[in-house]
This record gives sequence, C-alpha cells and structure tokens, in this order.
Amino acid sequence: MKTFPVLGLPIHLSENYQDLLISRIENNTPTHVVTMNSEMAMMAQKNTDLATAINKADLVVPDGSGVIFYLKRRGQKQQRIAGIELAASLIEAIGKKGKDYPICFYGGAKGVSEKAAQAWKEKVTSAHIIYNHGYLSGQELDDWCETIKKVQPKLILVGLGVPRQELWIMNHRHLAPNAVWIGVGGSFDIWGGVKERAPEFFCNNHLEWLYRLYQEPSRWRRMLALPRFFIKAMI
Repeated sequence: MKTFPVLGLPIHLSENYQDLLISRIENNTPTHVVTMNSEMAMMAQKNTDLATAINKADLVVPDGSGVIFYLKRRGQKQQRIAGIELAASLIEAIGKKGKDYPICFYGGAKGVSEKAAQAWKEKVTSAHIIYNHGYLSGQELDDWCETIKKVQPKLILVGLGVPRQELWIMNHRHLAPNAVWIGVGGSFDIWGGVKERAPEFFCNNHLEWLYRLYQEPSRWRRMLALPRFFIKAMI
C-alpha cells in the first residue's frame, strides 16, 4: 500500500480501508491501526514513544481534515475516514459473524464500555462483545489481560485516549497476536450515549474539533496544536 509522510509519520493511502481490514480479520492477519489527526501528529513531534507506535503500526489512516489538507497541499488525493465510522463499520460486519468473531471493547469510564456494548448488541444481535473500563490496575488488569488471551477477539477496540491507547496496543498485541487492534479515543462515550457526536453540519464543514471543544472546554490547550499543524502544512 502506498504511504506518504505527514510530519515524518506514515499515512497509508487507500480508497477502502474497511474492506482491507475485514479481509485482514478474516485471514487472521495481525494489524495495529492508528487513526491519525492533526493533534496526534503534533503530539508525536515531542512524544517519541507515540512516534514509535505510529511508525510501527501496520495501518495509519487519515482521521482529520488537517491531515487531508496536508496531503492535498502535496498533491495527494485522499478521502478522510473518521476513526469512529471505520470502527463502527467493522463492528457491524464482524458482529454479524457471531461468536466465532468475538469483539473487545476496552476503555472509558466505569460502565461506559458496557453501555456501548449493549447499544451495539441491540443493533447487531449476533455480536459477541467482551468489555471492560479503562481504569483497571493490579490484579484486575492482569485478569483482563488473561481474558483477552483466552477469548482471542478478532477485533479489539481500545479507548484510552492518545497517546495511552497507541502505547497500550503496541505493548499488548501479544495477548491476541492475530487480531486487528484500533485506538478509538472517545468512541465508547458516543456509542454508550454518554456524549454526542458533532452534528452533521460540523462534520461536513471540518468543525468537529470546535464542537468537541464546546463539550470539553478543558481541551483548549491541546487544541492549540491545530493552528501549529496548519502552519506546518502550509510550508
């Protein structure tokens, strides 16, 4: 697959990430997927561990209008794929295959991944989903890792936030070596009804970041990465 560097980080260019990943799931092809946006790209400039995780990933998809703008400025035509939409399409496709294709939700506050799993079970009744919150430690975390090893999910979604989720996946892929692993940020909050995704107007006009800032004003410092990325994209 063709790659193109964004601030020294690889982006894999494709017209259909969903079918590619479904094929990899069905063929037990180990895959770490990173959904990279402007904020993550800027964070990786200072966080060498995150940069390592991105460079080691098997598939890095452009999740963010800033990354698409960067590519376009350099003559690369690529459609944006929102990580939450990519993950949802995989849950829907794999969930229909039932218990032979277990799915794992790991992350979020207590009860959130459970709500997300229940919501998906209502949509895809045959889906087999194991889940746990993202505040495990000590023996609880050890037991959860053993559960993942025992179940061997085909699709593992980790919602621990950037960069923690990317590092956790990089360091724990051995638990289910043939799975597709994806960091999904706050997707469980949205699927579980804890938060709302940006309305269509914001999504269609590259303003999801603004809606997220409205929901979480405490993120304003992190959002400063966006204008810095834009300046680098213009160079």
